[in-house]
Order: sequence, then structure tokens, then C-alpha cells
Amino acid sequence: MARQDGANDRPEGHAYLFGLGSPHGGDRLGWLAAEWLGDALRERDDLTVARLDQPVDLFLHAVAPGDRLLMVDAMRGQGPPGTLKVFTLAELPSAAARLSSHGLDLAGTLALVEALGLFRAGIRIIGIEMPADAAPEMTAPGLDEAQARRLHAAVLGWLDAGWGS
Repeated sequence: MARQDGANDRPEGHAYLFGLGSPHGGDRLGWLAAEWLGDALRERDDLTVARLDQPVDLFLHAVAPGDRLLMVDAMRGQGPPGTLKVFTLAELPSAAARLSSHGLDLAGTLALVEALGLFRAGIRIIGIEMPADAAPEMTAPGLDEAQARRLHAAVLGWLDAGWGS
């Protein structure tokens, strides 16, 4: 629904899209996706896009209870390379939650976020299945055109409609 001032009605609060990863192999998918999405959505003033080395780095940003969180990370064992899966906190597979080897893992970080009452407007995780032989020189999110469109559409749907926790 459009407001009288011409702006689209959007969920309240700010949206954060964080790509989790590292500069190595398939683990770079979260970072590459965040960079690609940041470029594609650079006109959005309701969105902050950043790369995180570890989940707890999200606390380096000035987040508030009414904000929303979308984390993009590489995953294994959920389908062929490039498969996209959207998870709520309750749906996050325990194996995927333990992917981080740096400090507090994704599940622990998100449990802390909930305990602190942050991101009450919604939290989602998008996993991108990494290729088994992810090349170090990979420069795209590792998605074909159709998968990239689905990722972009999923993020736009999240931004414009909002997701509850």
C-alpha cells in the first residue's frame, strides 16, 4: 500500500543484512552474497549490509529491539551447490548452527540476541549450499542467474513485507 507521500509502506525499524564468512573457499559465499546484494540494493535507506567474520560481530552495529536481522551464510548438506534455504531460529539445523569456528557460533549468538530482546521485528537466516570444490578465485556468490534472482527476491520480500521471529 502506498502512503500519500508516495513512499511504500515498509515495516518499522531498520533492516540489517549480514553476510557471514571468511576469505577462504566456499565459506566466502556469505560475504560474496552480501557484497552482491549490497550493490543491488544500494538505493535502500532502510537497510545496512555488511560482512561479518563471526556472528558476534553483529554487536558492533547499533542495533535496536525494533530492527530486523537477515544473516546469509554458506551451508553444507542441504542440497546441490547454490541451493537456497531460509530458516527461522527454530528451523536452523543444529549442524549448520555449529559452522562457525570463531568464538560464539551462530546459534549461540542468536540465542544471546533473543535474550537481550534485540531484533524483535524478525530474524531469518538464508543458507547457500557451497560447492564441494569451491575455488579460491570465486568472485560471484556461486549462484547461477535463476538462483541469484531467487536470493534477490527473497531479500526484497523480507525487506518489504517483514518477517516475524
